[in-house]
Amino acid sequence: MKERLDRFYNQIESLMSEHRFTEIKETLSTMEPADIGEMLVEAPQAERVLIFRLLSKDLAIDVFEHMEGAEREELLDCFTAKEAAEIIEEMSDDDRTALLDELPAKTVEKLMQHLSPEERKIANHLLNYPEDSAGRIMTAEYIGLKSSMTATVALQHIRKVARSKETIYTCFVMDGERRLRGVVDLEDIILAQPETLVSDLMDDDPVFVTTLTDQEKVAQVMSRYDLHVIPVVDLENRLVGIVTFDDVLDVVEEEATEDFERMAGIQPFEEKYLEIGLFTLARKRLTWLLVCIMTQAFTSSILKYHESVISSVVALTFFIPFLIDTGGNTGTQSSTLMIRGMTLGEIKWRDIGGVLLREAFTGLILGAVLALFGVFRAVSLGTGMDVALVVAISLVAVVMIGNLVGVLLPFAARALRFDPAIVSGPFITTVVDVVGLLIYFQIARQVLGLG
Repeated sequence: MKERLDRFYNQIESLMSEHRFTEIKETLSTMEPADIGEMLVEAPQAERVLIFRLLSKDLAIDVFEHMEGAEREELLDCFTAKEAAEIIEEMSDDDRTALLDELPAKTVEKLMQHLSPEERKIANHLLNYPEDSAGRIMTAEYIGLKSSMTATVALQHIRKVARSKETIYTCFVMDGERRLRGVVDLEDIILAQPETLVSDLMDDDPVFVTTLTDQEKVAQVMSRYDLHVIPVVDLENRLVGIVTFDDVLDVVEEEATEDFERMAGIQPFEEKYLEIGLFTLARKRLTWLLVCIMTQAFTSSILKYHESVISSVVALTFFIPFLIDTGGNTGTQSSTLMIRGMTLGEIKWRDIGGVLLREAFTGLILGAVLALFGVFRAVSLGTGMDVALVVAISLVAVVMIGNLVGVLLPFAARALRFDPAIVSGPFITTVVDVVGLLIYFQIARQVLGLG
């Protein structure tokens, strides 16, 4: 793909240097909108604007929908409000809503004034739904049918309105009050006898979501039922829009990125990495580092409290990094499995007892295997079998505790209505470090008889 894009870019650069704009326009017309969008992102601003103005109107709209971030806003700044509104007017409802969400309020207000009354009404309607809800990512560009239509009449209606719709492969059946009654595939309509009623072809028990359904839940439902489009209804079961698979892919990418950032102890970024200011980058990463430093104060206090034990058997300090790293990694592994299972709906509250039991036994198995390595390491360092025994018992205990903490913290976060990803990574590692040291020195006191 990169070779293909480089080839096109070099060709456009060569034509630009010779001012052969007609040939540039012809070349652009053969390219995919996504490729043009990526090429524009890499191009200098002046060149970007010129290339964009050479695109046909329909292609320009498709390219603009594929772009994102600062480059798209820079393009808008180079156009008059009327020119920008003409582009935004023709964008799909969901892509336009996402763009207006990113722009400053004054810019949005100016653009909205140039939209047609109908499109302005749709844009305002979608922007009024809660952030991250199905209402924000849906589009009203769907094909609606009546159950009393015949296959022939339905096909005539589809041909009439198809060009302005997001998808034509699935159609939605409504009654006179626009309540959702069923869905029917275009394939079934085409293959049916001409006089067959839509009511005989439709699925009268369709899967749907509401406008207030969280977008992550929408993705889960579509994945569960293998849908490429899902209807969105209001609280009175009236059909108000649809969500398509391309929008869900964006949601999945966005949610996965956010979870990865949270699991690493980073506040989620809305911009691309290279567009983030240095102070913003530092601020987003600093919060959890400060939390970890403050909680690590407990570690120092534990070491101070057990100073007499350490001074009596200095060899115990050799294995502190080994123990806390192992416990932290075990907790992170466990929490990652829990967060994934909870996100996909595989693990629910009623499963917590069974999950804790499974992780306890898993921790016992992992701890036993690691304990063998710990004993071998202790003996090889000449610490004696008593210290080796302390290390072995501590490893089993710390791994089991790490597993259980990794299970309980995501559940606790969910109960407190936090994103479970927040408690993973650095936070779990810190908690397990503190608990692990307490266990280690307590076992050392008992086994070594240090009182």
